[in-house]
Amino acid sequence: MQEQLLVNPAGIRTEKLVTSKNTIGALVSEPESIHAGTIVFVPGWSGSREDFVAVMPILTSLGWHCFSIDQHGQPASYGSNKLEDFTLDSFAQDLIDIANSFSEPIHVIGHSFGGLVTQYAASKSPQSFASITLLCSGTGPLPKENWGGLPALVKAVEAGRSLAFIWFIKTLTLTILRKQSFSKPVRKWRKQRWLNTNPLSLQVMSELLMKVENVTEKLKQTLARHKLPVLVLRGENDDAWPRKEQLEMAQTLNATFIEIIGAGHSPARELPDKTAIELDTFLKTI
Repeated sequence: MQEQLLVNPAGIRTEKLVTSKNTIGALVSEPESIHAGTIVFVPGWSGSREDFVAVMPILTSLGWHCFSIDQHGQPASYGSNKLEDFTLDSFAQDLIDIANSFSEPIHVIGHSFGGLVTQYAASKSPQSFASITLLCSGTGPLPKENWGGLPALVKAVEAGRSLAFIWFIKTLTLTILRKQSFSKPVRKWRKQRWLNTNPLSLQVMSELLMKVENVTEKLKQTLARHKLPVLVLRGENDDAWPRKEQLEMAQTLNATFIEIIGAGHSPARELPDKTAIELDTFLKTI
């Protein structure tokens, strides 16, 4: 299993993308000759654009122009200090605006919470996308037994607790439970990413993970009128949304369903070679 890369590979550059309301930070890798199409990666809760730096160069070598964004409130897109600026609709509108800025429909890979945003965006503007991939995501809220510290985090942010304090409690709990699975340098990097995240974004994403509408049903209604290729891709050992729910999601959306053997909740980081092969194979059949 590969750890988070702490230095971006050669060929990856930073870029700013301007939407109707926000400035979105992105990492970009561009093929030298053959252009297979454009891919946009959307990270999940407490994630960032760096979550895809291991898989981007592989896909770019296969002809894909890759963009990995920070959603509004994530470190490279820190954004607003107004709670009302963080909604599922606004996250989705940023993605639609980015998609519409290209001269061709784009392929979107939404990871975890990013998959919920991707489904909602596609239900609003399916013509903006060439395909969507739901990577280790679900139909709606996480099962209550998987909420973990989400309720406490929401209360802490509402009470004005600092992210440094919340990180300390979170880390202490993981240490007690012996669930610290990252090396010391990666833990340091993850802490800095956490501290650079907008707490309002974490609050709203956490609330949505607990009570968001069923976005798959909403997308199903749209797909009845507008065909859009969909891939449901999960790690074999993904422990967020249940496998049964992800399989039913694929059936509901008439989507391709693929499991990456040996991967968990973050296949693009854990097994980037296998993830890139599955994505490239699917996207080149469209």
